[in-house]
Amino acid sequence: MIATLRQSQVTVLFLVVVWLFFGLRLGIESIYGEEAVLALFVVRFSHVEYAWTWVTAPLGHGNLTHLLFNSMLALFIIPPVERELGRNKTGVAYIVGGAMCAVIGTVLVAFVRLPFLTDATDVGGIGSSIGLFVLLGITLRQYWSYQNPLLARTGIALRNATLFGVLFVGSLGGIVFDIWRKSVEFSFPGLGHHYHAVGLLIGAAIIESVSVQQNDD
Repeated sequence: MIATLRQSQVTVLFLVVVWLFFGLRLGIESIYGEEAVLALFVVRFSHVEYAWTWVTAPLGHGNLTHLLFNSMLALFIIPPVERELGRNKTGVAYIVGGAMCAVIGTVLVAFVRLPFLTDATDVGGIGSSIGLFVLLGITLRQYWSYQNPLLARTGIALRNATLFGVLFVGSLGGIVFDIWRKSVEFSFPGLGHHYHAVGLLIGAAIIESVSVQQNDD
C-alpha cells in the first residue's frame, strides 16, 4: 500500500479529500442535522438541481465502513488510470465523469423504478464508487483484451472485457434486486448498483474519446 501511495499522487490526494469530506460531513451533521447533510452531500432526484451535489456526492460517504471500503478500492483503481492519462486528466475524469454519473444514475434509476415502486423518485446517492467506477471503466476498456492483473495474482484468468461484462450485468442485476427488495420491504442496504453500471459506461466512453483525439493528432 505504501508503494502505491508513493507512486500515485492522485490516490493520495483522493484519500485526503474524501477523509476530510467525511469529517466535514460529521461536523455539519452534529451542528445542523441530517437534512443539511442531505442538501450538501447527497445527489437526490427530488433536488437534482442542487448542482454542487453532483461533485460532493462522489466525494462523500455515508459511514466509516463505506469510507474504508472505497478507500481500499481506490488503491487498485486510481493508479493504472493515472499511469495512462496522467495526474490532471485523471482528476478531471473523476470529477467530471463522477458528476455525470451522479446525475445520470440518479435520474435513470428513478425512471426505471417508476412502474414498480410508489416511492420510485425517492432516490439518492453518496459515495466515491460513483467516480471510481468511471475510472474502472476507463482501465478495463483501455486494456480490453488483456488479462486482469489483480485477478491473475489469485490464479483467476479473466480478460478485462469479460470482467467489464460481469460487473455491468451484475450491476443491472443489482438494480433489479433493489427494486424487488423495496417492493417486498426486505431490509437490505442499497449498494448503488445503478451508479456502478452508468460509471462503467461513462468511463468506457471517456477513454474512447481520448483515443480518438490522440489518433486525430
